[in-house]
Amino acid sequence: MDQPAEVRARFDAVLGEPVELSRREDRWLALGADVIGFAAVDARGWARLVAEGRLLVRWRAAGVPAPRVLDERAALRVQVRDRLHGLTGEAIEPLLFGGAPPDARGRFADDAPLSRFGARLAASYGELAAQIHAAAALRDDPSVTAATIEAVARAMPWLAATPPATAVIHGDLHFHNLCLSADGTITGVFDLGDAGGDAPEADLQYAHSLGPRFVAVAVHAYRRPLDMNAIRRAHLRTALTHILWHGPGTPRHRSIVAWIEAAFAALAIGP
Repeated sequence: MDQPAEVRARFDAVLGEPVELSRREDRWLALGADVIGFAAVDARGWARLVAEGRLLVRWRAAGVPAPRVLDERAALRVQVRDRLHGLTGEAIEPLLFGGAPPDARGRFADDAPLSRFGARLAASYGELAAQIHAAAALRDDPSVTAATIEAVARAMPWLAATPPATAVIHGDLHFHNLCLSADGTITGVFDLGDAGGDAPEADLQYAHSLGPRFVAVAVHAYRRPLDMNAIRRAHLRTALTHILWHGPGTPRHRSIVAWIEAAFAALAIGP
């Protein structure tokens, strides 16, 4: 198991500046003033970092405002990227709603507020998802044969109940993984830990909790056909998934339960 002192020595060899060190799953993070370093804890984690680096290159080539990979040291299992700057995290919601965010049920109301900042953010959100999905697709993978692509195409009717994985998505487009300018435009996207193949609608999984107007603007800005029911299902699935990580007794448990109750009341379709 990597120890902080050993990890810090690896970062010092590459970055040469004081950093704030933290651990996340299969990697250590080092935050510098304008860079962020990643140190994989094992070979599998390093393979994931290298794959993320390749994806970042493709995203940037397609205009996605993703960080550059500045350095990569396989011997040390250290990768260095730009540290993006801008509004992020909890600072965004009050600006999006133009005041105090509505309660769980209020977020799903037809008259849920959306400020000018929020409208610009919603449009930027849809545009970003479209850019990400256009940058890399499963069909672009040279290891996937034409026969496999044809077989998947033939199976599409059977797969229709669950949207097929036709896009390479970010997988976790919430505000803690985005940087924004003062007018609500997304200027940076980071944290590729959940990136992979999925339905494009999955990247809009959080949109419904920001109100119907946010959803409508984001979907319009995407400028390609999207399955609205698939977006609903993605939102409900992610709400349920959150309860796994925020069980009884945890600080966010009650708010997660309120989210699930409100989301299913507003979005679920059934007999």
